Amino acid sequence: MNKKTVVFLTLLLAASLIYAQKAKTPKELYNQAFEYESEENWYDASQYYLEVVKENPAYSDAWFRLSNCCYRLGEYDLAFQYLENAERYEKSNASIQNMKGMILLSLGRIEDASQIFNEVLKKYPNDIDAHFGLAEIELYEGKYSGAELQYSEALKRQSANRKALLSLALLCAEQKRYAQSEKYLRQAMQYYSGESEVHYLAAVIYNMKGDFASAEKHERIAVEIKGDYEPAYELLANTLYSQKRYSEVIDLCDYLILKNRKNQSAWYLKGLAQEKLGLTSDAIATWAAGLQALPQDELMRMMLELNVRNSLPFDDSRRAQWAAYHIENARQYDTRFDKAGSTYEYQRALILDPSNLEARLAYANILELNGMHELYLSQLNFIKANSETEISTKLSDTIEAFSSLLQNTLAKKWKVDAFYLDKIRWNIAVFYTEETSLMNHAEANRLTALAAGDIFSGVAITSVKTQVTPVSGYGEAFKNARANGFDYFVIISMNEGSDDVTLSSVMYSGRTGSEVSRDRFYATGNNRFSTVLRRFRNSVLEKLTVRGKIINRNGKLVLIDLGRSENIVKEAEFKIIKKGCLKTADSGNGLYYKDEDVLGILTVTEPGEEVSEAEITNHGFYDKINVDDEIVLIHQPDQNSAAGMDTVPNADESGNPVVNNEVLGSDLVSEIKKAVERPALLDFLRSIY
Repeated sequence: MNKKTVVFLTLLLAASLIYAQKAKTPKELYNQAFEYESEENWYDASQYYLEVVKENPAYSDAWFRLSNCCYRLGEYDLAFQYLENAERYEKSNASIQNMKGMILLSLGRIEDASQIFNEVLKKYPNDIDAHFGLAEIELYEGKYSGAELQYSEALKRQSANRKALLSLALLCAEQKRYAQSEKYLRQAMQYYSGESEVHYLAAVIYNMKGDFASAEKHERIAVEIKGDYEPAYELLANTLYSQKRYSEVIDLCDYLILKNRKNQSAWYLKGLAQEKLGLTSDAIATWAAGLQALPQDELMRMMLELNVRNSLPFDDSRRAQWAAYHIENARQYDTRFDKAGSTYEYQRALILDPSNLEARLAYANILELNGMHELYLSQLNFIKANSETEISTKLSDTIEAFSSLLQNTLAKKWKVDAFYLDKIRWNIAVFYTEETSLMNHAEANRLTALAAGDIFSGVAITSVKTQVTPVSGYGEAFKNARANGFDYFVIISMNEGSDDVTLSSVMYSGRTGSEVSRDRFYATGNNRFSTVLRRFRNSVLEKLTVRGKIINRNGKLVLIDLGRSENIVKEAEFKIIKKGCLKTADSGNGLYYKDEDVLGILTVTEPGEEVSEAEITNHGFYDKINVDDEIVLIHQPDQNSAAGMDTVPNADESGNPVVNNEVLGSDLVSEIKKAVERPALLDFLRSIY
């Protein structure tokens, strides 16, 4: 049982003791609970239903409604336990079976849920709740037409059914079929115009359409009907933001924060509005305050960090505070023996606070464990130069020992300063389009694109740049990428649910515009945003061929600008291609060159950290191999098949990954439990009842 569930049960039990003192009959308690449930006050309703079943354990309807309250609060395991008690007394009850199907669906058990809904329909062909359940299953499988059919079947049986009408309206809007969407919306308004939720969902649809005036009208009606309707106020703030009425956004967000300091949307949106007004310092302060109340909001944290990097001086004391979050995350990854995860978090900490000695020493130790002794020594020298005398003294012996050990490195042997090597071989552009659906975070596509570019910081061989303004679509992105000489370009979008995210990306050739790959990265649980970002980075790097160049030559021996920091090992083989004759393939990933431009084969004999020594074999009678000729990987020995550096290109000439750098989810239990991707639209659909 997770911590959240334990706290939830403790609160319910404590409250039940208070209510028990009032000596109400089970029927009175049930009526009070039902009233709270009708008002969507799930907590108080649960407390009263618990008291009912305590007095009368055989009260099946109370168990059923208690299960529904837990379901509405997202406590699916607990909801299932309570429903089993209801099922014990009314096993053939269709409502209980439908609820069971919905809970199983929420737990990712789609086949079990489908079986239950179909069995209900066999017994009761006109049961609309079973059709609603099957509609959600169709959405899980990405079949919008199938979902629409199921909602339509429900509507045939009850022509004024509120959930069917609103669900169809939302579903059509999601597919940009706005005329059909508004038709269903008008029907819903005929029957339910006095209900705040109907106006709220109408505002959602008009926002999706881009009709902000109509959206604002319905949002204001919703809060008029229900003065404490927080989601409607949040939506109104988003609508005002879309209309660039930033001062009004700030005022409304202040009101929401005053009512609820844990209002994620208000903190985030207020900071965005301040940023748009040029009040960057105020925006940073707002996001920092929001993260104190909501430390797990990764998107707000990323927005803060992107602004901090560009705005605050390096000696700002707050940098250490924000870096501490990543250091703690790194420790959590360490406990799970996830080296790549902890490395990522220490790097994030150092980006925020370069002088953070704890993070730098931890990162240095990771380098040392990976055999990167030269990089380890450079980190120690940095620490010594920027630390107190006591710390410097402790490190002196280690620095002296490694300095002596590294007297005869390949770089020194060939008189090369690895620090000044230009290793960039790939140039990639990241683009995004304007959002067409509502998410928990406004401008999530822009933030995701900026973060996707930022995560490549420190990847020496790959330069990734994000266009800060949205593009209209593929045509504009291709034109910009080709005009600026990018090898590839990627168009990114984000789909965000209440506790999960899906990052979608399409990668194209910058030269020909042909599609290279189409990927979706889904994650739930803690650290889900950073998880999909890291998966995206790995996906891009796995499509990039490992390539470098010859930087020195002595007879049959050459020095190349690739080493163990690029996962190069002894006996790795490369083709040598004449300088300037490599280009990206016309389609797919990989490289194109003419056979006559292949000058020879190169085999690594001694890999260093940043450079390696290799022997060359000529093609043909004449030796045409020169400094600055390019090399592409054709074979990597099996000894390097284990995980390695995950921030470098990772494909051979044929486009096959040479190192297993799979990114695991941060919460494996959660990943297994919720392995099925849930469309963000379902969060809206499930709120309708």
